[in-house]
Amino acid sequence: MFNYLTFTKPLHFIAAFAITISLPATANDKMTQELIDRISSSKAGLIKVEAEINQQTTAYARKINKQQLEVKQLRKKAAVLQRVADEQLMSVDQLEKRVNMWATQSNYQKQILTSFAESSNLPIESLKHVDGDPVVDIQSLSLMSNQLLQRLTPAWQGKEVISEVGAVESVNTLSLGPIEVAYDAMALTGGPVSREMASEPRVLGSIFDDKSIEELGSIKSSGAGLLKFDPTLGNAIKLLDKEENILAHVEKGGVWALPIIFFAFLSLIVSTLKAVQLIRLPKIDKALIDNIKQLLHLDEKADHAEIARIKEEVLLLSAGANGAQKKLVDIAMTTPVSQERDDLLVAYLIEYKHKIERFIGAIATSAAIAPLLGLLGTVSGMISTFMMMTIFGTGDASTVSGGISEALITTELGLIVAIPSLIISALLSRRTKSYSAKLEANAIKLSKLNFA
Repeated sequence: MFNYLTFTKPLHFIAAFAITISLPATANDKMTQELIDRISSSKAGLIKVEAEINQQTTAYARKINKQQLEVKQLRKKAAVLQRVADEQLMSVDQLEKRVNMWATQSNYQKQILTSFAESSNLPIESLKHVDGDPVVDIQSLSLMSNQLLQRLTPAWQGKEVISEVGAVESVNTLSLGPIEVAYDAMALTGGPVSREMASEPRVLGSIFDDKSIEELGSIKSSGAGLLKFDPTLGNAIKLLDKEENILAHVEKGGVWALPIIFFAFLSLIVSTLKAVQLIRLPKIDKALIDNIKQLLHLDEKADHAEIARIKEEVLLLSAGANGAQKKLVDIAMTTPVSQERDDLLVAYLIEYKHKIERFIGAIATSAAIAPLLGLLGTVSGMISTFMMMTIFGTGDASTVSGGISEALITTELGLIVAIPSLIISALLSRRTKSYSAKLEANAIKLSKLNFA
Protein backbone atom coordinates (compact mmCIF):
# COMPACT_ATOMS: atom_id res chain seq x y z
CA MET A 1 0.00 0.00 0.00
CA PHE A 2 2.74 2.37 0.84
CA ASN A 3 4.52 1.58 -2.37
CA TYR A 4 1.42 2.23 -4.46
CA LEU A 5 0.82 5.64 -2.90
CA THR A 6 4.43 6.54 -3.25
CA PHE A 7 4.31 5.69 -6.98
CA THR A 8 1.00 7.51 -7.77
CA LYS A 9 2.00 10.88 -6.29
CA PRO A 10 4.57 11.66 -8.93
CA LEU A 11 2.05 10.77 -11.64
CA HIS A 12 -0.51 13.24 -10.29
CA PHE A 13 2.15 15.93 -10.15
CA ILE A 14 3.19 15.40 -13.76
CA ALA A 15 -0.44 15.48 -14.96
CA ALA A 16 -1.12 18.72 -13.11
CA PHE A 17 2.00 20.29 -14.59
CA ALA A 18 0.99 19.27 -18.15
CA ILE A 19 -2.48 20.79 -17.73
CA THR A 20 -0.92 24.00 -16.45
CA ILE A 21 1.32 24.24 -19.57
CA SER A 22 -1.46 23.43 -22.09
CA LEU A 23 -3.78 26.21 -20.88
CA PRO A 24 -1.68 29.12 -22.27
CA ALA A 25 -1.16 27.33 -25.63
CA THR A 26 -4.90 26.90 -26.07
CA ALA A 27 -5.48 30.58 -25.29
CA ASN A 28 -2.91 31.61 -27.95
CA ASP A 29 -4.60 29.49 -30.61
CA LYS A 30 -7.93 31.16 -29.93
CA MET A 31 -6.40 34.64 -30.21
CA THR A 32 -4.70 33.76 -33.51
CA GLN A 33 -7.92 32.41 -35.00
CA GLU A 34 -9.78 35.52 -33.83
CA LEU A 35 -7.20 37.79 -35.51
CA ILE A 36 -7.44 35.82 -38.77
CA ASP A 37 -11.22 36.13 -38.77
CA ARG A 38 -11.00 39.88 -38.18
CA ILE A 39 -8.48 40.30 -41.04
CA SER A 40 -10.67 38.28 -43.41
CA SER A 41 -13.76 40.33 -42.56
CA SER A 42 -11.78 43.57 -42.96
CA LYS A 43 -10.46 42.46 -46.32
CA ALA A 44 -13.94 41.56 -47.54
CA GLY A 45 -15.18 44.98 -46.40
CA LEU A 46 -12.30 46.70 -48.20
CA ILE A 47 -13.07 44.86 -51.46
CA LYS A 48 -16.69 45.91 -51.19
CA VAL A 49 -15.73 49.55 -50.59
CA GLU A 50 -13.33 49.50 -53.61
CA ALA A 51 -16.10 48.11 -55.83
CA GLU A 52 -18.46 50.89 -54.70
CA ILE A 53 -15.75 53.50 -55.35
CA ASN A 54 -15.15 52.13 -58.87
CA GLN A 55 -18.85 52.27 -59.66
CA GLN A 56 -19.09 55.83 -58.44
CA THR A 57 -15.94 56.82 -60.37
CA THR A 58 -17.36 55.37 -63.60
CA ALA A 59 -20.62 57.20 -63.08
CA TYR A 60 -18.83 60.51 -62.40
CA ALA A 61 -16.61 60.03 -65.44
CA ARG A 62 -19.63 59.56 -67.66
CA LYS A 63 -21.21 62.69 -66.24
CA ILE A 64 -17.98 64.67 -66.82
CA ASN A 65 -17.76 63.48 -70.46
CA LYS A 66 -21.35 64.41 -71.01
CA GLN A 67 -20.76 67.85 -69.55
CA GLN A 68 -17.66 68.32 -71.73
CA LEU A 69 -19.62 67.46 -74.87
CA GLU A 70 -22.29 69.93 -73.89
CA VAL A 71 -19.61 72.60 -73.31
CA LYS A 72 -18.13 71.94 -76.80
CA GLN A 73 -21.53 72.25 -78.42
CA LEU A 74 -22.22 75.47 -76.54
CA ARG A 75 -18.86 76.85 -77.66
CA LYS A 76 -19.64 76.03 -81.28
CA LYS A 77 -23.01 77.73 -80.99
CA ALA A 78 -21.39 80.72 -79.31
CA ALA A 79 -18.80 80.94 -82.13
CA VAL A 80 -21.54 80.83 -84.76
CA LEU A 81 -23.56 83.48 -82.95
CA GLN A 82 -20.46 85.64 -82.56
CA ARG A 83 -19.64 85.30 -86.27
CA VAL A 84 -23.23 86.23 -87.21
CA ALA A 85 -23.08 89.21 -84.92
CA ASP A 86 -19.75 90.28 -86.42
CA GLU A 87 -21.06 89.91 -89.96
CA GLN A 88 -24.04 92.10 -89.13
CA LEU A 89 -21.66 94.79 -88.05
CA MET A 90 -19.42 94.47 -91.17
CA SER A 91 -19.22 97.31 -93.62
CA VAL A 92 -19.81 97.05 -97.37
CA ASP A 93 -16.08 97.15 -98.09
CA GLN A 94 -15.44 94.29 -95.72
CA LEU A 95 -18.22 92.24 -97.28
CA GLU A 96 -16.81 92.94 -100.74
CA LYS A 97 -13.35 91.82 -99.65
CA ARG A 98 -14.80 88.63 -98.23
CA VAL A 99 -16.72 87.87 -101.42
CA ASN A 100 -13.57 88.41 -103.48
CA MET A 101 -11.62 86.13 -101.17
CA TRP A 102 -14.26 83.41 -101.54
CA ALA A 103 -14.20 83.79 -105.31
CA THR A 104 -10.39 83.47 -105.37
CA GLN A 105 -10.58 80.40 -103.17
CA SER A 106 -13.24 78.87 -105.41
CA ASN A 107 -11.12 79.47 -108.54
CA TYR A 108 -8.09 77.93 -106.86
CA GLN A 109 -10.12 74.85 -105.90
CA LYS A 110 -11.37 74.51 -109.47
CA GLN A 111 -7.81 74.66 -110.80
CA ILE A 112 -6.61 72.08 -108.29
CA LEU A 113 -9.53 69.79 -109.12
CA THR A 114 -8.99 70.10 -112.88
CA SER A 115 -5.22 69.57 -112.60
CA PHE A 116 -5.70 66.50 -110.42
CA ALA A 117 -8.25 65.04 -112.82
CA GLU A 118 -6.00 65.63 -115.84
CA SER A 119 -2.88 64.23 -114.15
CA SER A 120 -4.82 61.16 -112.99
CA ASN A 121 -6.52 60.68 -116.38
CA LEU A 122 -9.91 60.85 -114.66
CA PRO A 123 -12.91 61.89 -116.75
CA ILE A 124 -14.33 65.26 -115.63
CA GLU A 125 -17.17 65.35 -118.16
CA SER A 126 -19.54 63.80 -115.64
CA LEU A 127 -19.00 66.62 -113.14
CA LYS A 128 -21.44 69.47 -112.69
CA HIS A 129 -20.46 72.49 -114.77
CA VAL A 130 -21.45 76.13 -114.56
CA ASP A 131 -20.42 78.40 -117.41
CA GLY A 132 -18.04 75.71 -118.66
CA ASP A 133 -16.14 75.38 -115.37
CA PRO A 134 -16.41 72.39 -113.04
CA VAL A 135 -18.20 73.04 -109.77
CA VAL A 136 -16.28 72.28 -106.59
CA ASP A 137 -18.77 70.80 -104.13
CA ILE A 138 -19.25 67.68 -102.07
CA GLN A 139 -20.80 65.77 -104.94
CA SER A 140 -17.89 66.59 -107.28
CA LEU A 141 -15.31 65.55 -104.71
CA SER A 142 -17.23 62.36 -103.95
CA LEU A 143 -17.43 61.49 -107.66
CA MET A 144 -13.71 62.13 -108.12
CA SER A 145 -12.94 60.01 -105.06
CA ASN A 146 -15.06 57.13 -106.35
CA GLN A 147 -13.38 57.28 -109.76
CA LEU A 148 -9.97 57.25 -108.14
CA LEU A 149 -10.88 54.33 -105.88
CA GLN A 150 -12.08 52.37 -108.91
CA ARG A 151 -8.73 52.93 -110.55
CA LEU A 152 -6.85 51.85 -107.41
CA THR A 153 -9.02 48.75 -106.91
CA PRO A 154 -7.27 45.72 -108.48
CA ALA A 155 -9.28 44.48 -111.45
CA TRP A 156 -8.28 42.63 -114.63
CA GLN A 157 -9.07 44.51 -117.81
CA GLY A 158 -8.58 43.74 -121.47
CA LYS A 159 -6.13 46.13 -123.10
CA GLU A 160 -4.08 46.32 -126.28
CA VAL A 161 -0.34 46.39 -125.62
CA ILE A 162 2.83 45.91 -127.64
CA SER A 163 4.12 42.37 -127.10
CA GLU A 164 7.73 41.20 -126.91
CA VAL A 165 7.88 40.63 -130.67
CA GLY A 166 6.58 44.13 -131.41
CA ALA A 167 3.01 43.17 -132.36
CA VAL A 168 -0.08 44.82 -130.89
CA GLU A 169 -2.02 42.19 -128.95
CA SER A 170 -5.02 42.23 -126.63
CA VAL A 171 -4.13 40.81 -123.22
CA ASN A 172 -5.38 41.00 -119.64
CA THR A 173 -3.76 43.73 -117.54
CA LEU A 174 -3.88 44.38 -113.81
CA SER A 175 -3.20 47.83 -112.37
CA LEU A 176 -2.13 48.32 -108.75
CA GLY A 177 -1.55 52.03 -108.33
CA PRO A 178 1.48 52.91 -110.48
CA ILE A 179 2.24 49.24 -111.13
CA GLU A 180 0.74 47.46 -114.12
CA VAL A 181 1.29 43.85 -115.28
CA ALA A 182 0.03 41.92 -118.28
CA TYR A 183 -0.85 38.22 -118.59
CA ASP A 184 -1.69 36.20 -121.68
CA ALA A 185 -3.53 33.03 -120.64
CA MET A 186 -3.30 31.51 -124.12
CA ALA A 187 0.46 31.88 -124.62
CA LEU A 188 1.26 31.62 -120.88
CA THR A 189 3.39 34.76 -121.02
CA GLY A 190 3.39 37.94 -118.99
CA GLY A 191 5.45 40.69 -117.48
CA PRO A 192 5.41 44.29 -116.30
CA VAL A 193 3.95 46.95 -118.57
CA SER A 194 6.16 49.92 -119.39
CA ARG A 195 4.60 53.27 -120.23
CA GLU A 196 7.42 55.19 -121.81
CA MET A 197 4.74 56.68 -124.04
CA ALA A 198 1.23 56.87 -122.63
CA SER A 199 -0.42 55.83 -125.91
CA GLU A 200 1.78 52.77 -126.44
CA PRO A 201 2.11 50.51 -123.37
CA ARG A 202 4.72 47.79 -123.89
CA VAL A 203 5.15 44.41 -122.20
CA LEU A 204 8.71 43.92 -120.95
CA GLY A 205 9.81 40.41 -121.81
CA SER A 206 12.38 38.25 -120.01
CA ILE A 207 11.63 40.01 -116.70
CA PHE A 208 9.29 37.41 -115.20
CA ASP A 209 10.45 33.81 -114.91
CA ASP A 210 8.17 30.79 -115.22
CA LYS A 211 7.31 30.82 -111.51
CA SER A 212 6.31 34.50 -111.62
CA ILE A 213 4.12 33.86 -114.67
CA GLU A 214 2.44 30.97 -112.82
CA GLU A 215 1.75 33.35 -109.92
CA LEU A 216 0.12 35.76 -112.39
CA GLY A 217 -2.12 32.92 -113.60
CA SER A 218 -3.01 32.15 -109.98
CA ILE A 219 -3.94 35.79 -109.37
CA LYS A 220 -6.05 35.77 -112.55
CA SER A 221 -7.92 32.59 -111.66
CA SER A 222 -8.25 32.69 -107.87
CA GLY A 223 -7.33 36.27 -106.96
CA ALA A 224 -4.46 35.14 -104.71
CA GLY A 225 -0.78 34.89 -105.51
CA LEU A 226 2.63 36.54 -105.21
CA LEU A 227 3.26 39.42 -107.57
CA LYS A 228 6.80 40.46 -108.49
CA PHE A 229 7.15 44.19 -109.12
CA ASP A 230 9.80 46.85 -109.49
CA PRO A 231 9.89 49.05 -106.35
CA THR A 232 11.85 51.71 -108.27
CA LEU A 233 8.94 52.12 -110.72
CA GLY A 234 10.98 51.56 -113.86
CA ASN A 235 14.43 52.76 -112.84
CA ALA A 236 15.71 49.22 -112.26
CA ILE A 237 14.49 48.21 -115.73
CA LYS A 238 16.25 51.21 -117.25
CA LEU A 239 19.41 50.17 -115.43
CA LEU A 240 18.99 46.66 -116.82
CA ASP A 241 18.69 48.09 -120.33
CA LYS A 242 21.92 50.04 -119.74
CA GLU A 243 23.90 46.87 -119.00
CA GLU A 244 26.47 46.12 -121.69
CA ASN A 245 29.11 43.57 -122.51
CA ILE A 246 32.85 44.15 -122.41
CA LEU A 247 33.14 44.93 -126.13
CA ALA A 248 30.39 47.57 -126.01
CA HIS A 249 31.98 49.07 -122.90
CA VAL A 250 35.35 49.34 -124.64
CA GLU A 251 33.76 50.88 -127.74
CA LYS A 252 32.49 53.76 -125.62
CA GLY A 253 36.09 54.72 -124.91
CA GLY A 254 36.49 55.97 -128.46
CA VAL A 255 39.66 55.99 -130.52
CA TRP A 256 41.97 56.27 -127.50
CA ALA A 257 40.87 52.85 -126.30
CA LEU A 258 42.63 51.20 -129.27
CA PRO A 259 46.25 51.94 -128.22
CA ILE A 260 45.38 50.96 -124.65
CA ILE A 261 44.08 47.61 -125.89
CA PHE A 262 47.26 47.22 -128.00
CA PHE A 263 49.51 47.72 -124.97
CA ALA A 264 47.29 45.36 -122.99
CA PHE A 265 47.82 42.55 -125.53
CA LEU A 266 51.53 43.39 -125.77
CA SER A 267 51.90 43.15 -122.00
CA LEU A 268 49.91 39.92 -121.89
CA ILE A 269 51.94 38.21 -124.64
CA VAL A 270 55.32 39.29 -123.28
CA SER A 271 54.34 38.35 -119.72
CA THR A 272 53.26 34.89 -120.82
CA LEU A 273 56.42 34.22 -122.84
CA LYS A 274 58.77 35.51 -120.15
CA ALA A 275 56.95 33.60 -117.42
CA VAL A 276 57.31 30.37 -119.40
CA GLN A 277 61.00 31.13 -120.07
CA LEU A 278 61.78 31.82 -116.40
CA ILE A 279 59.87 28.78 -115.20
CA ARG A 280 61.83 26.55 -117.58
CA LEU A 281 65.22 27.86 -116.44
CA PRO A 282 67.41 25.00 -115.11
CA LYS A 283 67.78 24.81 -111.37
CA ILE A 284 71.09 26.00 -109.91
CA ASP A 285 72.89 23.45 -107.69
CA LYS A 286 74.16 25.49 -104.74
CA ALA A 287 76.43 22.69 -103.46
CA LEU A 288 78.11 21.96 -106.82
CA ILE A 289 80.92 24.52 -106.57
CA ASP A 290 81.62 23.62 -102.94
CA ASN A 291 81.90 19.92 -103.81
CA ILE A 292 84.31 20.68 -106.69
CA LYS A 293 86.36 22.90 -104.39
CA GLN A 294 86.69 20.09 -101.81
CA LEU A 295 87.87 17.63 -104.49
CA LEU A 296 90.43 20.09 -105.83
CA HIS A 297 91.67 20.67 -102.29
CA LEU A 298 92.34 16.89 -101.96
CA ASP A 299 94.16 16.97 -105.29
CA GLU A 300 97.03 18.94 -103.77
CA LYS A 301 98.09 16.06 -101.43
CA ALA A 302 97.31 13.01 -103.62
CA ASP A 303 99.45 10.85 -105.87
CA HIS A 304 99.05 10.42 -109.63
CA ALA A 305 96.40 7.69 -109.43
CA GLU A 306 94.41 9.63 -106.87
CA ILE A 307 94.70 12.78 -108.97
CA ALA A 308 93.28 10.97 -112.01
CA ARG A 309 90.37 9.66 -109.97
CA ILE A 310 89.67 13.14 -108.54
CA LYS A 311 89.67 14.68 -112.01
CA GLU A 312 87.16 12.08 -113.17
CA GLU A 313 84.89 12.93 -110.25
CA VAL A 314 85.24 16.62 -111.06
CA LEU A 315 84.26 15.92 -114.65
CA LEU A 316 81.25 13.92 -113.47
CA LEU A 317 80.16 16.75 -111.15
CA SER A 318 80.54 19.34 -113.90
CA ALA A 319 78.55 17.14 -116.26
CA GLY A 320 75.70 17.16 -113.74
CA ALA A 321 75.35 20.94 -114.02
CA ASN A 322 72.76 22.46 -116.39
CA GLY A 323 72.33 25.62 -118.39
CA ALA A 324 74.28 28.69 -117.41
CA GLN A 325 75.88 27.02 -114.41
CA LYS A 326 77.43 24.33 -116.66
CA LYS A 327 78.74 27.02 -119.02
CA LEU A 328 80.43 28.82 -116.12
CA VAL A 329 82.06 25.55 -114.96
CA ASP A 330 83.26 24.83 -118.51
CA ILE A 331 84.85 28.29 -118.78
CA ALA A 332 86.61 27.79 -115.45
CA MET A 333 87.87 24.31 -116.43
CA THR A 334 89.18 25.33 -119.87
CA THR A 335 90.80 28.60 -118.80
CA PRO A 336 93.60 28.90 -116.24
CA VAL A 337 93.32 31.24 -113.29
CA SER A 338 93.92 34.65 -114.79
CA GLN A 339 92.32 37.93 -115.72
CA GLU A 340 91.17 36.27 -118.91
CA ARG A 341 89.03 33.76 -116.94
CA ASP A 342 87.46 36.56 -114.93
CA ASP A 343 86.68 38.51 -118.09
CA LEU A 344 85.11 35.47 -119.75
CA LEU A 345 82.97 34.75 -116.68
CA VAL A 346 81.79 38.38 -116.41
CA ALA A 347 81.09 38.58 -120.13
CA TYR A 348 78.98 35.43 -120.05
CA LEU A 349 77.06 36.64 -116.99
CA ILE A 350 76.26 39.94 -118.70
CA GLU A 351 75.17 38.18 -121.87
CA TYR A 352 72.99 35.67 -120.01
CA LYS A 353 71.46 38.36 -117.81
CA HIS A 354 70.53 40.35 -120.89
CA LYS A 355 68.96 37.22 -122.36
CA ILE A 356 66.67 36.48 -119.44
CA GLU A 357 65.78 40.17 -118.88
CA ARG A 358 64.98 40.83 -122.53
CA PHE A 359 61.50 42.31 -123.21
CA ILE A 360 60.62 42.68 -119.50
CA GLY A 361 60.98 46.42 -120.06
CA ALA A 362 58.07 46.23 -122.53
CA ILE A 363 55.79 45.19 -119.66
CA ALA A 364 56.94 48.09 -117.49
CA THR A 365 56.56 50.45 -120.46
CA SER A 366 52.97 49.28 -120.98
CA ALA A 367 52.27 49.82 -117.28
CA ALA A 368 53.55 53.41 -117.57
CA ILE A 369 51.95 54.36 -120.91
CA ALA A 370 48.46 52.85 -120.40
CA PRO A 371 47.26 55.26 -117.66
CA LEU A 372 48.69 58.22 -119.59
CA LEU A 373 46.71 57.19 -122.65
CA GLY A 374 43.65 56.81 -120.43
CA LEU A 375 44.14 60.31 -119.07
CA LEU A 376 44.56 61.63 -122.62
CA GLY A 377 41.28 59.98 -123.63
CA THR A 378 39.55 61.47 -120.60
CA VAL A 379 40.78 64.97 -121.43
CA SER A 380 39.66 64.55 -125.03
CA GLY A 381 36.23 63.34 -123.92
CA MET A 382 35.85 66.23 -121.46
CA ILE A 383 36.67 68.69 -124.24
CA SER A 384 33.90 67.15 -126.37
CA THR A 385 31.51 67.28 -123.40
CA PHE A 386 32.17 70.98 -122.82
CA MET A 387 31.61 71.65 -126.51
CA MET A 388 28.22 69.96 -126.25
CA MET A 389 27.43 72.04 -123.17
CA THR A 390 28.37 75.18 -125.07
CA ILE A 391 26.06 74.29 -127.94
CA PHE A 392 23.08 72.76 -126.13
CA GLY A 393 23.49 74.23 -122.62
CA THR A 394 23.38 72.47 -119.28
CA GLY A 395 19.62 71.95 -119.07
CA ASP A 396 19.85 68.23 -119.82
CA ALA A 397 21.96 66.66 -117.07
CA SER A 398 21.88 63.23 -118.74
CA THR A 399 23.78 64.55 -121.77
CA VAL A 400 26.54 66.00 -119.61
CA SER A 401 26.81 62.98 -117.28
CA GLY A 402 26.76 60.57 -120.23
CA GLY A 403 29.66 62.35 -121.90
CA ILE A 404 31.67 62.42 -118.68
CA SER A 405 31.06 58.72 -118.03
CA GLU A 406 32.23 57.85 -121.54
CA ALA A 407 35.30 60.05 -121.10
CA LEU A 408 36.25 58.24 -117.90
CA ILE A 409 36.13 54.84 -119.61
CA THR A 410 39.60 55.39 -121.09
CA THR A 411 41.00 56.13 -117.63
CA GLU A 412 39.39 52.96 -116.37
CA LEU A 413 40.88 50.90 -119.20
CA GLY A 414 44.31 52.45 -118.64
CA LEU A 415 44.29 51.53 -114.96
CA ILE A 416 43.02 48.03 -115.71
CA VAL A 417 46.02 47.51 -118.00
CA ALA A 418 48.60 49.32 -115.84
CA ILE A 419 47.99 47.68 -112.47
CA PRO A 420 48.43 43.99 -113.53
CA SER A 421 51.31 44.95 -115.85
CA LEU A 422 53.12 46.69 -113.01
CA ILE A 423 52.67 43.72 -110.69
CA ILE A 424 53.80 41.18 -113.31
CA SER A 425 56.81 43.33 -114.23
CA ALA A 426 57.89 43.49 -110.58
CA LEU A 427 57.52 39.71 -110.11
CA LEU A 428 59.46 38.85 -113.29
CA SER A 429 62.21 41.36 -112.48
CA ARG A 430 62.58 39.90 -109.01
CA ARG A 431 62.85 36.40 -110.49
CA THR A 432 65.55 37.41 -112.99
CA LYS A 433 67.57 39.33 -110.38
CA SER A 434 67.48 36.36 -108.00
CA TYR A 435 68.65 33.96 -110.73
CA SER A 436 71.40 36.32 -111.86
CA ALA A 437 72.62 36.79 -108.26
CA LYS A 438 72.97 33.03 -107.83
CA LEU A 439 74.98 32.77 -111.07
CA GLU A 440 77.24 35.64 -109.99
CA ALA A 441 77.93 33.87 -106.69
CA ASN A 442 78.92 30.71 -108.58
CA ALA A 443 81.17 32.73 -110.94
CA ILE A 444 82.99 34.35 -108.02
CA LYS A 445 83.65 30.96 -106.45
CA LEU A 446 84.86 29.51 -109.77
CA SER A 447 87.17 32.41 -110.57
CA LYS A 448 89.89 31.25 -108.10
CA LEU A 449 89.67 27.47 -108.57
CA ASN A 450 92.65 25.81 -110.26
CA PHE A 451 91.62 22.86 -112.44
CA ALA A 452 95.12 22.28 -113.90
